Amino acid sequence: MTEGATIEALSPAPSASASASAIAILAEPASRGRPRLTRVRRRGPLLRPARGEAGRGGLFGIDLTAGCALDCAFCYVRGTPRYPGPGRLLFDPRVVEAIGPAIDAMEAPPRRVVLSPSSDPLPPVREVRRATLRIVEELLGRGIEVVLMTRGRVTRDVAGLLGSAPGLSRAAVGVATLRRSLSRALEPMAPPGLRRLRGIATLLEAGVPVEVRLEPLIAGLTDARENLLPLLRELGRIGVQDVLAHYAFLQPAFLPTLRAALEPIGHAERLADLYEGGPVFSLGELGATKHLPLASRREGLARILSWGAEAGLLVRTGPGQNPDLPRLGGDPPPAPPAAADRPRPARAGSSSRFGTPAGAGSGTGLPPG
Repeated sequence: MTEGATIEALSPAPSASASASAIAILAEPASRGRPRLTRVRRRGPLLRPARGEAGRGGLFGIDLTAGCALDCAFCYVRGTPRYPGPGRLLFDPRVVEAIGPAIDAMEAPPRRVVLSPSSDPLPPVREVRRATLRIVEELLGRGIEVVLMTRGRVTRDVAGLLGSAPGLSRAAVGVATLRRSLSRALEPMAPPGLRRLRGIATLLEAGVPVEVRLEPLIAGLTDARENLLPLLRELGRIGVQDVLAHYAFLQPAFLPTLRAALEPIGHAERLADLYEGGPVFSLGELGATKHLPLASRREGLARILSWGAEAGLLVRTGPGQNPDLPRLGGDPPPAPPAAADRPRPARAGSSSRFGTPAGAGSGTGLPPG
């Protein structure tokens, strides 16, 4: 255990008032690879309320680690206050024992907990994965709904645990390609796309509702027909009915790493041209994020909607990352309500049918809906 270490913020989030020009500022690319695990004593609250939920007992998030072991080149976590710096993964092994007392100390228990807004709950680290399973078991045992957001490997024990609580458990899985070379470049420590599809199939077989997220869509690369149509067809084959799609945004904290990942495949220099003239939005604690021009997003998403229809899938997008773009794709089939849940209006700013917060994503590149 590292004395004095903390799982709290080590670097500030960018200012929401940053200008569009700030997005173009590049730093030296960070080295990539499996981060080293450092055991720490956690400080600060274990469960964090979603924006607007403080003190109301509703939607909360929990990160088992600060930093993410999957090392995705597009991961926005590098720009969040709790990012510990490149190559570091902070973990408090006592979090499992702490979760019960933390809930008991709350005025009202959470109705829903998201794992994890700023990390991945299923990294290739056994100690962290075991802690995830025990925390999920504790939450479900208390009748608290769990949403597990991951790009990691979903095994039968994970699916079995989630499936043991019908109406209380849900999953969101990010995948953008079945091409191993492209996956290795963009998300080197994440399992290949086909393995993630097997995990999705395992979840569905266990009766767990799954939101598949086609992210990140990189213009001219992962949004190409030859990349997406095989993926969409495979998703349809295993029983997926609808997917959520968003184009990647740019943010100073991960732009150097993304450019370095795209350099060997000849796509790095295109980024500046593709995003030229695009709008800058403020997405929660991320601050300023630069997006593709509206016309480019609209045209690209329209193509993807049509390819989804070819594969028998409904493709959706929404205002969480596209404040200037009306929601496309219609309404998905409703997810089963939690056992103690009652129907309620969807949250503004969220296109996720699971009601994940507009500021919640995943350290594996699952940004706000």
